[in-house]
Amino acid sequence: MLLTSQGSSSGAPDFAWFYCAWAFVLAYCLDLGFRGSNRNFPGAALWLFRASWLVLSAFLAYRGLALNTFPINGTGEILLSIAWGFAGLSIFLDLVFEHRLPVWLVSILTASCIFIAEWTSIEGAPSGHSGKPLLMMHVGTAILAYMILAAQSLNSAAYLLQDRALAKRKFGGVYSLLPALVPLDKIGTQLMGAAVWVLGVSLIIGAADWVQSSLNLVKLPKLFFASVTWLGCLVLIIQRRRHQMSGAKFARCSLLILIPALLALWLSMPSASK
Repeated sequence: MLLTSQGSSSGAPDFAWFYCAWAFVLAYCLDLGFRGSNRNFPGAALWLFRASWLVLSAFLAYRGLALNTFPINGTGEILLSIAWGFAGLSIFLDLVFEHRLPVWLVSILTASCIFIAEWTSIEGAPSGHSGKPLLMMHVGTAILAYMILAAQSLNSAAYLLQDRALAKRKFGGVYSLLPALVPLDKIGTQLMGAAVWVLGVSLIIGAADWVQSSLNLVKLPKLFFASVTWLGCLVLIIQRRRHQMSGAKFARCSLLILIPALLALWLSMPSASK
C-alpha cells in the first residue's frame, strides 16, 4: 500500500509532496497556458492554488506533529517551509491588500521548491534545536525573512516589467497579467520594512548564540551574509521612505539584495554546515 511507503512514519508519505507539487504545476498551466482558451481558467487556477496551499499546510502540520518539532530540521524540510510560506504570503497579500502577484509565477516557484525538496530528500530525524526554543525562533524568523524577501523580489520583477511596458507603450501579452505600478511600489515598501524587522530579530538571536558558542567560525559566514542582507534592506527602506530613491531603482536594488540572502540561506542549510 502507498500509505506504508517511505516517509509515512515521519508524517505525510512521500507521494503526498509529489502530488502537491503537481497541483501547483496544474495551477500554473490553468493560469498561463490556457488563459486565452477560456475566461474561467484564471479563476480556477486561483482556487486550485489556494486549495493546494491548504493541502500543503495540512501535510506540514501532520509532519510537525508526528516529529513533535517544527518542520525545519533538514534541507528538504526548510525548502518545504519556504514554499509554504512564500505561497501563503502571496495569498495573504491578495486577500488582505487586494494585491495579487501572478498566480502562474508563484505556482511554478512553489512547485519548484517542493520538487527540489524531494530531490534533496526530506529527512525525518529531528535536529538538535528541538530543545532550544530560542534557536528554533532564530531559524523560524530567518526562514520567514527569506520568504518575505522572495516575495519582494517577485514583486520587484513585476514592477520592472510593468515599468518597461509603460515606457515602451506595450499593454498586451504578459504585461496585461501584472498589477499596476502604484500598488506594486506600495507593497514592495511594506515587504522590505517587514524583512528588516523579522531578519533583525533572527540576527540578534543568532549573534547571541554565536557569542555563546565561543565565536564559532563555522557560523561566521552565515551571520556575515545575513548581516549584509539586513543592512542592505535597512538602507533601501530608509532611502525609499525618504523619497531619495525612485521606484525602479528600489526594485532593482531589491533584486540585488537577494544575492547575499540566498548565500545566507544556502549556508544555513544543514548540508552546508557539515
